[in-house]
Amino acid sequence: MNTVEKAFLKSSQKKGEKNDDIDLSLPKEDSIRRDAGKLTSSRKSISNMGLLDKYSETELKDRKIIYANMPDKKTLNNYRNLRTRLLSLTKKENFVTMVSPVVTNTDASYVSANLAATFSLDEAKTSMLIEANINEPILNSIFDKKEQKGLVDYLSSEELSSETALQKTRVPRLGYVPSGSLRENSAEYFTSTKMEAFIGEMVGRYPDRFPIINAPSVLDSADARILLRLCDLVILVVPYGKCSKDDILRASVLVGNEKLAGLVLSDF
Repeated sequence: MNTVEKAFLKSSQKKGEKNDDIDLSLPKEDSIRRDAGKLTSSRKSISNMGLLDKYSETELKDRKIIYANMPDKKTLNNYRNLRTRLLSLTKKENFVTMVSPVVTNTDASYVSANLAATFSLDEAKTSMLIEANINEPILNSIFDKKEQKGLVDYLSSEELSSETALQKTRVPRLGYVPSGSLRENSAEYFTSTKMEAFIGEMVGRYPDRFPIINAPSVLDSADARILLRLCDLVILVVPYGKCSKDDILRASVLVGNEKLAGLVLSDF
């Protein structure tokens, strides 16, 4: 992917907002304590992620991962704008975003990786990137996690804890869940209550964590359509000149108006 530009088919507005009267009363003392405790807990969760040796700027460039001081400000700002849009589309404290290519043979991995990296640029947030493209786990190579136990190992085992699947990366505040061992029937794991609980844990344990699911094609993969029910928002990756308007329309309909956050053009 050379340059990333955003192109949205539609601009959906927030729904269900109410014009309630604003409460101007001062917060009670116990409320202040709870909020302070929550902030302290949130900041501890960030600092406790731990750090490996950080990638150098050269290593980040080689891996096509964005970073704060990169020369290509246009691409960096496009991802920041995408993050801002996602944050504006939901009232939830944190949420799950799925990134999926419209058609097969389109690599959405770099969009997923850079979206996660963009969230982690904010020192008040962390991101958790989940490789759910089991058959083509390109992210495992990008983050040097080819041989690590991961998502499928955890879901298929009664002994492994969820912590087994959670890996640190050399990008500050960006965690990673490798795909793990290759299985032929990954769909049966994604439909399990264990998978649902795992995603719930990713969101519920730390309010500053933003999970990003890297999924296969929403049109061509049963896995992606199963994962739809576990996410709050979806970004579709459109390969420039390699899919039809009908493909884009069908993919958008599959995702639905409530979850479709927009499209990202790639490969142009």
